[in-house]
Amino acid sequence: MVAERSPAGPDIEIRAISAEDAYPLRRRHLRPTLPPEDSRYVGDDHPAAFHLGAFAHGDLVGAVSFLPGTERGEVDTRIYQLQAMVTVPAVRNAGVGVRLGQAGITLLEARGATRVWCDGRSPAASLYERLGFRAVGEEFVTATGPHFRFVRDLNPVSG
Repeated sequence: MVAERSPAGPDIEIRAISAEDAYPLRRRHLRPTLPPEDSRYVGDDHPAAFHLGAFAHGDLVGAVSFLPGTERGEVDTRIYQLQAMVTVPAVRNAGVGVRLGQAGITLLEARGATRVWCDGRSPAASLYERLGFRAVGEEFVTATGPHFRFVRDLNPVSG
């Protein structure tokens, strides 16, 4: 799948994982006050969905999911939602989230996707901006705090 090594910072490998592999990180670091079932998202099991994990010395230290669908909830494999970007505290601000996001964006472009979007936490805005996203609309609040809608147009690779 996708494997990268970083010359600086933690020795990280990015590779495919299952949605189930991501659930414990989601639960512990994104949704600790919500019921466990809230760490499972509609679309996790869609055949076109994919999930990436960041591994340091064999341990899963970050995850992200890419689910096909528009901002209006319509399934469309040209448009994906980046969902549940998470890293453990020990590797935060070390570029792991950017590497996860970029690996997913590269795969989306190879699949011919034209846009990716997310409802990202407001404190993580700089992460999404480093990935080429732009905020659209007003800030809004969910059960997990303040968010912005972020979007990025992609350059699909033609085959």
